[in-house]
Amino acid sequence: MKTSKQKGNAILQVLTAIAVMSISFYFLSAYVISQRRQVVKTKNVVNLKFAVNSAMDYVVFGIRQKYCFDNGSLLQNTTSCDWNNAGNVERLVMSDEQLASLKGMVAAGANIGPHDSNLDKLRLDSIDMTLNFPVSSAHPLFPVVNNLKRVVDEQTGKEIPVQGIRMYLTRPPNAGYLPKAGREVYISAQISLIDKNKTVIQIGSSPLEVRAQIAIYPRELGSFALVLPGDLRMDRSWDAVPPKNGDVIFHKFANKATMGTSPGMIFTSPVFVNGNINLPVDSGNASNSNYAGVTFADRVYMGNGWILKPDNSPYNPPTQGALPDRYWSDSRVFGGFLRGIENDGMRDLGLDVMSGTASGSSGTEFDLNKICAELNQKSTQLDSMEQSNIKATPGSNPDDPYRVVLTNYNTFYAQKNQLPAPVTTGDWSTGKWSVDNKNKLTGAIMNVEVSYGSGSNARSFSVDLVKDGNVTVYPPVLNPSRKTAIENNLKQAQKDYNDAKNSDTTNTDNLTKLKKKLNTAESELDVLEDQLAEEQAKPVEVIVSPSPSPTATATVSPSPTATASASPTATATASPTATATASASPTATASASPTATATASASPTVSPTATPPPGGYQDADTIKDLKAKITTKKAEITDLNNQISAANSSGTNYTNAMKDAQANINKYTDQLNAYIALEKNPPSFEIDLDKAYSWTGKEYKDRLDVVIDINNPMYLVNSLGERIYDFSIRLKGYDGTYYNSIPIRSTADPAHLRGYLNYKIGSTGNITRPTGLSSTASTGVTSDETADMAAKCEDYYNMINSQSFGAANWGVSFSPGTRKSWNFAGDLNATAADPVVPSRTWSMDDQDFYVRSIVKDCVITPKANFVAGFYTCDNLTIQGGRTKPLRIIGTFIIGKTLKIDEQAIRTGISWSSIYYPQATQELRERGILHPLSEPSSKTKCDSLPSPIWHPMPSIQETADRMACNVISLRAKADPFKWTAVDPDCGIPVGATQTVPTCKRRIYHYFVVEQSREGSGL
Repeated sequence: MKTSKQKGNAILQVLTAIAVMSISFYFLSAYVISQRRQVVKTKNVVNLKFAVNSAMDYVVFGIRQKYCFDNGSLLQNTTSCDWNNAGNVERLVMSDEQLASLKGMVAAGANIGPHDSNLDKLRLDSIDMTLNFPVSSAHPLFPVVNNLKRVVDEQTGKEIPVQGIRMYLTRPPNAGYLPKAGREVYISAQISLIDKNKTVIQIGSSPLEVRAQIAIYPRELGSFALVLPGDLRMDRSWDAVPPKNGDVIFHKFANKATMGTSPGMIFTSPVFVNGNINLPVDSGNASNSNYAGVTFADRVYMGNGWILKPDNSPYNPPTQGALPDRYWSDSRVFGGFLRGIENDGMRDLGLDVMSGTASGSSGTEFDLNKICAELNQKSTQLDSMEQSNIKATPGSNPDDPYRVVLTNYNTFYAQKNQLPAPVTTGDWSTGKWSVDNKNKLTGAIMNVEVSYGSGSNARSFSVDLVKDGNVTVYPPVLNPSRKTAIENNLKQAQKDYNDAKNSDTTNTDNLTKLKKKLNTAESELDVLEDQLAEEQAKPVEVIVSPSPSPTATATVSPSPTATASASPTATATASPTATATASASPTATASASPTATATASASPTVSPTATPPPGGYQDADTIKDLKAKITTKKAEITDLNNQISAANSSGTNYTNAMKDAQANINKYTDQLNAYIALEKNPPSFEIDLDKAYSWTGKEYKDRLDVVIDINNPMYLVNSLGERIYDFSIRLKGYDGTYYNSIPIRSTADPAHLRGYLNYKIGSTGNITRPTGLSSTASTGVTSDETADMAAKCEDYYNMINSQSFGAANWGVSFSPGTRKSWNFAGDLNATAADPVVPSRTWSMDDQDFYVRSIVKDCVITPKANFVAGFYTCDNLTIQGGRTKPLRIIGTFIIGKTLKIDEQAIRTGISWSSIYYPQATQELRERGILHPLSEPSSKTKCDSLPSPIWHPMPSIQETADRMACNVISLRAKADPFKWTAVDPDCGIPVGATQTVPTCKRRIYHYFVVEQSREGSGL
């Protein structure tokens, strides 16, 4: 037994434990809350960093493309992209040299397009624009904007209302004091998140923004090692025929091991490809994957192309992000793009003219430029997209597809969510379908629904399809329970028929027996009636009462010699005491006898006796018996007649039962045959979304060819087996107003881009096709010209000099005269011809840096191991049979073809521009770069007396330093300082002048971020 003291201690211990636990819970809950806030903060930081950095990347791209930014959407606005546009990037990045050139052009009376009378305002000091929310899913920044919905307040958990992104570009106020070597420009870029009041959102006291310092300088052609006019194919043998003019092939080896220890061909400077790049197929295993022995150690710039597989489908590695497939340097099919890829978004039209695939353009199609700007805006702005409709027009032939078009410049937009599973309504247990979305997991552009029936028999099937996707739907027309019921009914009908037939046979046999019995009974009745009539025809014997007598006997006996017999015998008895017997025979045989003796004896008194008639007298018993038999026989005949009547009636019933059973047999047999035919020929709907192309071969972005095939329509039935005579196919297009197949705006019309094709099925199975979509407006611009505008605008952007000034008179293109502009550097005493140099063959190492443009055939033989210069070659061939690696320093612009023997690649080729750091030293060692004061010295360049930073170098030292560096080579050829093969100098189309003019226009820039930092993140 515990004492009270012990009990008190226990209570204190419990209270102490409770206090400790309470304190622990308090601190634990505070820890949990703080951890939750940290998680929310981390998530916010991730989303906010992603937003502002992605927006900065987009703006940098716009700067590189010289956008005219549009306030509200930050999209490229070319409607009024001239010298008065406040979002014109080219006005912001204009160098002092270009500004002075423009002022000089105006002073000379040239038309540079609309501009302010104050020419000092040609150059902008800043651009301040915003991106307002919401934006369509077709907008490049939509994923960024969409993620901002997940930014919540750390304290309250409520969403932070981010309503826009602000872009602020400015020239630094100290730009005049920044070091420059030529035409470079510095700008500052700032991206901020703003609320509905256009105020920058702050976290604490720090604004949510990111800042970048950007250096911009011309991307001169001399910066490239190699410039290619078409596609680069690395998926074929070097000696194969290129697919089209301007395409170049780099040899495809069996696998990487085939190269051995050779590094192959390495480009240590940028390479420009005007079109696509096709890589070999990556099987995921280096031993059986083809390998192109080329490595791009510097960046690859593309005009307007894609990285493709050999079949021209987009290239993708075997795995999505696994270790061997994360970086280009890990590629199993070539050396890799070690510094990435950059796409200009438009082809160099000068290269297309050089290769003969285009004739050039004046770049002054203002109307088309305006339309393209409208297309650009309407295909990305929500308000415009929501005004568009969907239309469908059948082809002229029954088997032709429907041309389905989005109006109002709208385009189909592939959704980013994973393709959902098909959706059905009603019982689809016996239905099936086959969906082919080309192995894509995302990218739906249309939802297709097939529906028919009503009430409990209503059935529908819907599925999302990608472009070129298709679906085959087999409706649930089969009903196993209905088939079982038909089979059971048929079996029952056959049983009913057999039972009725068996019963009818038995009844017929019985009827035959009954009729036979009736005939017998009727014959017997006739006999009885005859007997009765015969008996009744006999006289009735008269009976006389005799007097009593003792006895009287009469006996007649023949003599011994005479015998008489008679039959039948008749006996009459008169009285108990008198008996007379007589016998007679119709025939008698007697023998002769002399005497006949008769003996008679009589009593003393004898009564008289009558003689019976020949047939005798009626027998009352016989008559009675005959009558009884006749009555019985008649009853028997009546019963037989009744049985026969009943049998006849039963026979009729059995016949009718057999007819009914046979009718049911035919009925259920037809139903079963129909069901079996249904199993063998089920109805199906085949729907295929095909790409639509213009007559020029360009793919439409706003339309599809929808092929609809209906097979065995007469077998379309409901669950009861009743035929269906009408059905609908609903088409619902996805555009930029949808994201993950759901409208972006909650107020969006659910019927947006939705319409029905209502079909009719005739009694013979013939199909009546609808002439268009039902429940859809038919307004909107859908003509061939405007619908094909996306393709036309792409061509247009490929033709103009600048994304910004394609419509301005100042932006006139010299591209039609590309070959004239580039056909400038020939050999001594060369004649004026195109090309100016027939051939250039290297049979030894170069001892000087040459400039030749245009050369018809350039050939590098195995005897030459070092080549240097600026060359424009229609055809360049690097021969095999080499024993030493080939080194090329300079720039080669290819006009038509480039063939590199696979043995030359295996031996090794190192190719760079003059700006590759190691190139300077190599050119000095070769004596190509040397001081002017001592041309024969190969070492003085490395030991000039004054440092490069000397504030007051001598003229001689300045000249020597210039000659010792590659900058001196740049001065040898002005066209190689242009930023595109599309000429900066030439004679305008249609002009009468003979002296070329120059625009001093920078088409392409190197845009280099020198720093990026953020606050509030």
